[in-house]
Amino acid sequence: MSRQPMRRTIRGGRPYFFADPAIDKVLNMVVVLASEVWTLRERLMAMEAIQVTRGGLKAGEIDRFEFKPEDEANLSAQRKEYIDSLFRVLAEQVDEARRSKPALSAAPAKAQKSKAPKSKASKATARKKK
Repeated sequence: MSRQPMRRTIRGGRPYFFADPAIDKVLNMVVVLASEVWTLRERLMAMEAIQVTRGGLKAGEIDRFEFKPEDEANLSAQRKEYIDSLFRVLAEQVDEARRSKPALSAAPAKAQKSKAPKSKASKATARKKK
């Protein structure tokens, strides 16, 4: 008797938990990222434990490590690529929305300016102008 492999797809399509599908997409991103982060943490802990056991590292050595400036620059570039790829789907949706409704893309900026509370200094300057 052989076991049947589990289905990798959901019957009836992807489930939605919120009325707005964009919220579901963000939730999905967070869950996927959280699972990836946990996997990486677990693997890193295993590698550290192996290295400490074998004498390749001292306990806490990774926590005290500091990158060279050129390595920091490389990490910064890789971080930017990672963040860009992470938010690419959302950025594409924003671009698509702006292309389909160009008048709406400028409207929120005007609304934000008019609703921003004025500081005491800007209020005093406004009084002087009157």
